[in-house]
Amino acid sequence: MKQIDLEKWPRKKHYEFFKAFDAPHFNVTANVDVTKLHTFAKTRGQSFFKLFLYGVVKTANAIPELRYRMRGDVVVEHDVVHPSFTVMMDDDVFNFCTATYKDAFPDFMEEVAVRMSGAKREVVVGDDEPDSLLYITSVPWLTFTSISHPTNDQQHDSVPRIAWGKFTKVGDRMMMPLSVQAHHALVDGVHVGKYYEKLQAWLDDLSDLHVKQPEEVGLDEAIRLRENGELERAKQLLLMLLRQDEKNPRLHAQCAWCYDSLGEERQAVPHYERAIRLGLSGQELSETYIGLGSTYRALGRYEDAEELFAKAIEQFPDIAALKVFQAMTRYNLGQHQEATGALLELLASPQPDDSIQRYRRAIAFYARNLDETYD
Repeated sequence: MKQIDLEKWPRKKHYEFFKAFDAPHFNVTANVDVTKLHTFAKTRGQSFFKLFLYGVVKTANAIPELRYRMRGDVVVEHDVVHPSFTVMMDDDVFNFCTATYKDAFPDFMEEVAVRMSGAKREVVVGDDEPDSLLYITSVPWLTFTSISHPTNDQQHDSVPRIAWGKFTKVGDRMMMPLSVQAHHALVDGVHVGKYYEKLQAWLDDLSDLHVKQPEEVGLDEAIRLRENGELERAKQLLLMLLRQDEKNPRLHAQCAWCYDSLGEERQAVPHYERAIRLGLSGQELSETYIGLGSTYRALGRYEDAEELFAKAIEQFPDIAALKVFQAMTRYNLGQHQEATGALLELLASPQPDDSIQRYRRAIAFYARNLDETYD
């Protein structure tokens, strides 16, 4: 911890101005995209709350202004701040739980689990707490657009408050309201803006959460085998992994691709379908749509293929390969005008799409065998 030299502090005048207010706190609420984290939590059977708590606190520690605290006429900057959050107990009563922030994700998860377990044994309200905290709460029953927090002494209480609500599906994304309340003598809108920007970047990355489990090491090996053309070995490894983790969408997707490449289309279908139901996202989801739709078409299930491609294009309108495979399906359905029109539009596009290049060999094969089905 260090003390801020107020005489050299660029925001000294702002600090002196806002600290005199009777109600100097301001609150911002905005949505964050938690799609990737929601999928991560679901596929790994982990607590979304704990994962998001880690990201919230990690990001706050990256913003110096959210580590500033007022102590009388002194402003200090903590080296690190820690979460103090609410935990639900029986009879709709909550308890306060304080944990020590650990930068390493596994250490933080272990710390939070221990603290939460202790907090559920005895309700403690009103104890004096250090100011090196972030007050955090979640309201998972509401998709709120604003929220206010109680403060005992607004002029001198400089601990930020962070809250989040119920996430909702918007198209193919999962959005969630997040609120940040801070003392305006220490924090401006630009600092809160940086907080949201950094948090969203973390939500879009999640690389620091990826501590590889044994099945993930196995998945990496299966992908290597598949890409090297050792399809049967890859398939058998994936089937073994699925017996240990049958709800992993990535395992199902990779298994489906192996079956497809081996010419075992019927066996590929249930794995494609399960991968989608279990919550794939991003590029893996779009590629699985292409794989399943193409397999439906190859099996003569043209109506199923058309329905799937329509859904996929609605979610991924910029992936041209989906439109190519949809055009093939429409040809098989006798919709020649629609098929030709879609392909001409793609040819006239000023910017080529690299997704078509990725599926060049499959497209060329089917172009020579449009009326064939494979069973």
